[in-house]
Amino acid sequence: MANHTPLSVPSEEHGNAVILCPTGRVDGTNVAILQGAVRERIDAGQTTLVFDLVELNYISSAGLRVLLMSARDLQSHGGKALFCGLSEQIKQVFEITGFDKILAVLGTRDDALGAI
Repeated sequence: MANHTPLSVPSEEHGNAVILCPTGRVDGTNVAILQGAVRERIDAGQTTLVFDLVELNYISSAGLRVLLMSARDLQSHGGKALFCGLSEQIKQVFEITGFDKILAVLGTRDDALGAI
C-alpha cells in the first residue's frame, strides 16, 4: 500500500490524565500497538485517558473496538476516556458508527482537558 503510514502512540502526562496521541493508521495489522499502549496505562492505575486523534488518518473497526473497550474499562473503574481532535474523516467514521453518541467526543485537546 503506497500511503500506508505505520502506527505510533506517543503519550504525555497532564495532571492526573494521560494524553494518548495515536499517529498514522490503526488497522487489523497494528491494532495491538494501540491496545498495548492503552492497557499499559490502565494496568498502571491510570483512570483518565484523553485520546487526541488529530494525527490519526485512518481507523478500522478493530481500532474502534479498542477505543470502545478502553472507554468501558475505564468507566468500570470510575475513570473516563475523552476523545478530541477528530479529523473530518475520523469524525465521519465516529458519526456513521454512532460512536459520537456513546463516547465523550470533544473538539480540541483543551476542551477535553477542561472536561476532566
